Amino acid sequence: MLTKTDKEKILEELRATDWDITQELEILKQRIKKEDLPRLRIDHRDDGKHRFFIDYGESYIKGDKQVAFLRVTELKAIVFEEQQIRAFWQEDEDHPRCYAIDDSILSTEPLSPTCEQCPESNPGFGACKPKVRLFVLPLIKNREMQPMVLSLSPTSIKPWRDHQLRLKRSGLPPVAVITTFGLEDIVNDSFRWARVQVGIRGIVSREHLILARKAQQGIDSIKNRVILQDFSETGDRIETSD
Repeated sequence: MLTKTDKEKILEELRATDWDITQELEILKQRIKKEDLPRLRIDHRDDGKHRFFIDYGESYIKGDKQVAFLRVTELKAIVFEEQQIRAFWQEDEDHPRCYAIDDSILSTEPLSPTCEQCPESNPGFGACKPKVRLFVLPLIKNREMQPMVLSLSPTSIKPWRDHQLRLKRSGLPPVAVITTFGLEDIVNDSFRWARVQVGIRGIVSREHLILARKAQQGIDSIKNRVILQDFSETGDRIETSD
């Protein structure tokens, strides 16, 4: 691990030796095939006090926050892209055995010709889990607006579909409104979790529409694959019994 002082020192040395740090970082970005965005996740709590948090991923700098818990009970965001994803994972694998995006199977060795024909896609029986992957610009006080990913679990898909239906009846695309995501406490037997509830809070400004359009154009390398971070919640992947 490196300290923040280490980082400041080496950046100063790079500038002193005529290295273009911005250019070098841009080259690094272009060469990374596994580029990802920060993830908006839910901390499901046994006491029902569920909360959103941002997962930024790991770095080499000691003290950098990998996660940031949000104090808001309702998250506001601009949704600029949506995908239906599903994946079949085997235990301890970093890549899905089979996966599909918007009903198009992208695996080299699919389990079935179509998702509809696959027994693993049967709700309640199969191990291939569907999700809705949203690319959003969160509106969080005192935080820089940047693109993030929010993946909705199966129990939260219906509220999102109901939201889409209301938008369709209103003649508005999702990006036109400020979408709200709330957390509903659900208790089932011994398990407690949060289901996402969806609503709106006004319309999006022209300035933010421009930012959303730019963000949409920058996710091509991300939207064509399914990765581990899309399915990292409890129950997302099958586990082998001892």
